[in-house]
Amino acid sequence: MTTSDIISRPIGLKVDHIVIRTPAREALVAAVADATGLPALDGFREGDDLHSRGVRFARGPFLDVFNAEAPQAVLILRGAMDEVERLATSQGWAVRVLRREPEDPGAYPWSMVLFRRGQGVMTQISTIDYDPDPRSWASPSFDRPLYPIRPPPATGATLDRVWLGAEDGPRAARDLQALGYAPAGPARSGFWPHTGEIFRSQGADLVLCAGPEGVVRFDVTSGRGPTREVALRGGPVMVLDETL
Repeated sequence: MTTSDIISRPIGLKVDHIVIRTPAREALVAAVADATGLPALDGFREGDDLHSRGVRFARGPFLDVFNAEAPQAVLILRGAMDEVERLATSQGWAVRVLRREPEDPGAYPWSMVLFRRGQGVMTQISTIDYDPDPRSWASPSFDRPLYPIRPPPATGATLDRVWLGAEDGPRAARDLQALGYAPAGPARSGFWPHTGEIFRSQGADLVLCAGPEGVVRFDVTSGRGPTREVALRGGPVMVLDETL
C-alpha cells in the first residue's frame, strides 16, 4: 500500500487536544482563559490530587495541562484505533498500543496509539479513541468538565491551527499525508515561526514548520481584539485572531 492509496482513503483523524507539561500550569491555563474568554476547567483527578486543568474550545478541541519540571507539548489526534493500527502497519511505523480493557473498572475510558521514538515529528503525535459508553466515564477521575464526555461550547473561541516543528520537513510532510492530512499551500504569519506548510483534514489545520520537533504554536480565533501573540510560560506560543 502506498502513501497515495492511504490519502485516497483518509481515516478521518482530527485534532482532539494538546497535552502540555509545564512548571507553570496554573499561570498557563489562566493566560489562555483570559485571552480567549473561555473558562478554566478541571481535568483528571485522583482523590484529592488534581492532575490536569485546561481550556476547551468551541466544537471540542482542548488543552490538557499538567505540572512538570520539563516543558513539553504533544499533539493528540482523534480517530478509530483499529484504522490507525492498520495504517501504522502499512507505513512501517513503530507504535505502542494502549487498548482499553472494558472488564477493568479502573481502566481509562479511551484507547491510544503512541508512536515510538526515532520517527521524527511522529514521535510527538499520538492518537486517541474514546469509549462512547457513558458508564465508562462514571469514575470521579474521568467525569470531569474538561473531557469530551461533556458537550463542548457551542460558541466562543475556536482552535484553528496547530504548528508542528520538524527537523526533517520532507519526511514529516509524507507522514502527515499518510495520516490523511492534505497539503493546502504555504502559511505566512507575522509571528514566529513566520512560515510553514498547511496540511488540512477535519477540524483544525496542522502547519509544518522548521524547528524543534513537537507543538511549537497554536492559533485561536477569539473575536476579542486585534491580532496578537501570547507567550505562555513553559508552553507553546499562542497567536490570536490572525488570518493566514
